[in-house]
Amino acid sequence: MAETAPIRVGISEHGLSTDGRPLVTNGVGSCGVVILHDDTAGVSAMLHFMLPERESPSPADPDEKFADTGLEVLVSAFESNGGRTRRAWAKLAGGARMFEFDSFDTPIGEQNVAAARDGLESRNISIRGSDVGGSEGRQVTFEPASGGMIVKTAAGKTRRL
Repeated sequence: MAETAPIRVGISEHGLSTDGRPLVTNGVGSCGVVILHDDTAGVSAMLHFMLPERESPSPADPDEKFADTGLEVLVSAFESNGGRTRRAWAKLAGGARMFEFDSFDTPIGEQNVAAARDGLESRNISIRGSDVGGSEGRQVTFEPASGGMIVKTAAGKTRRL
C-alpha cells in the first residue's frame, strides 16, 4: 500500500483532509492548534493560529493568524466540505509559555488556549482531548482514521491523545 503524504499546515494557515490523510503542523509554541473532526462526513480540519484575536486589522495579516477570525475561516471551510459542527468534536494543542519574560498580564499562550476554548464552546463543539501549556514547542499530527492527535515535544517526548 502506498504511503499517503500528510497535509502540512503552516503558521497562520488552516488545512482540510477529506480523504483520510493526516494533518500536521510544526513550530507550535505559544500558538494554538484547533482540530475539528466529523466522523460521519469523514472531514477533518486544522488551524494553526498565533494570537487570540484580531484587534487592529492589517490587510497583510491572514484571518488564520488569529483565533477568532481563524475559527470563522476554519468552520466555513469545514462545512463547505461536508463537515457539520453539530456532529463535530475538537482537539487542542499549544499555548506554551516559551519565554520567562512576557509583557502580557496573562501569557499569550494562555490567552490563545482560552480564545480557542471560547470559540469552540460558543459553537457547542466539545473538546475530546488537549495538550496545552508547558514550556516546550510541539509538532502536532492528527490522524483522521483513528481520531488520534500525536504530539511530539522539542524534548523528544511523544504523547497520543
